[in-house]
Amino acid sequence: MSRSPNRRGRCVAVAAVSLLWLSAALSCSGGDPSSERAAAASTTGEFRTGPHGGRLLEDGSFGVELSIYEKGVSSEYRAYVFEDAEPRDPAGIELEVTLHRLGGRVDRIRFAPRGDHLVGDQEIDEPHSFDVEVAARADGREHHFEFASYEGRVELDAEQVAAAGIEIATAGPATIRETVLLNGRITPDEDRLVHLMPRFPGVVRSVHKRLGDAVAAGELLAVIESNESLHPYELRARLPGTVIGKEISPGEFVSSDREVFAIADLANVWLALDVYRPDFGRLRVGQRVRVDPGDGRPPIETTIAYLSPTGAANTQTLLARAVLANPDRSWRPGLFATAEVEVSDEEVPVAVATSALQRLRDGDVVFLADGDLFEARPVELGRRDAERVEVRAGLTAGQRYVARNSFVVKAEAGKSGASHDH
Repeated sequence: MSRSPNRRGRCVAVAAVSLLWLSAALSCSGGDPSSERAAAASTTGEFRTGPHGGRLLEDGSFGVELSIYEKGVSSEYRAYVFEDAEPRDPAGIELEVTLHRLGGRVDRIRFAPRGDHLVGDQEIDEPHSFDVEVAARADGREHHFEFASYEGRVELDAEQVAAAGIEIATAGPATIRETVLLNGRITPDEDRLVHLMPRFPGVVRSVHKRLGDAVAAGELLAVIESNESLHPYELRARLPGTVIGKEISPGEFVSSDREVFAIADLANVWLALDVYRPDFGRLRVGQRVRVDPGDGRPPIETTIAYLSPTGAANTQTLLARAVLANPDRSWRPGLFATAEVEVSDEEVPVAVATSALQRLRDGDVVFLADGDLFEARPVELGRRDAERVEVRAGLTAGQRYVARNSFVVKAEAGKSGASHDH
């Protein structure tokens, strides 16, 4: 059977509304009505319906009403048989329906009697969009029918595709990197941070460093006159770094339990991340972290270096920590940053670009591409990251799909209306 989109006799059919997603249904005529191959639709795009609301196929005195039934059951084909416009017992009738789908898939459905009708032996997967061949045998006589029923299918030539910026890709294996987005703040490296207090209480005679100054190990910070001996003594830096805290001024009295300087080596800083309960079990030391500084600089990568064994009672969060190299001192303690922690890194057999996804009614679809034809395919999705999403059902590896500007194809499909040929 020819399945060219331009074959002679193609026309539009109006049918029942789809339960799940936007679709466009078309029907077409079959071959020469003078032979035993009967026409399934007129050239006006209309077709006869039977008493059960299905498509009526007729060949002389023999008729079959074919419909897809999906009320309270999985979608299935049902067929009612007629002779001289009168219902006849389906026992003894051999019936087979062959569905040719876009992309090359072929479904062959055989029927068995059930009460006053015949029922197909397999579920009819969405989309209900295919070229249909019907073969029936009754009383030693064979009857053949052909028609087309399309949903969510549009035709765009190469020029239209290029003008719309539509990009085509191939579904296939990919690495899905799942991440957790966390908020955090920059803090000094506490292993390279000192808090300086006077050895003896006294009066400050001079201060030699200001907030933000760089200091060397042993460098003079202040001179204090002891309140006991009345002799001055020096307060010096214990490690190289930057003055990040200063609570001292000349002439004031300072006690020995008062912190007057805080000095931190800012060559490395810590990123303290707040982790909420749903993500506690997903984090591990060593996981990769992508940190956005939030000031226009590109993100950098590091790893989880520490997970707190206890939670914070006031926020009900867990502390996770990453170390950031800070050679240019651009990571400033006290500022906020966001981070994506990679919690899994898994290969999946079929994935598509996240930009390919569209919503039609209540479901996700991807537009299959086959030459100039494009058709919405409902998909069952799995794991995803910022760029890729796993497809568990609906597409197979090697099939081509619309990866970019799929909304243009969706808009074209929408122009045809929302219908099911049931």
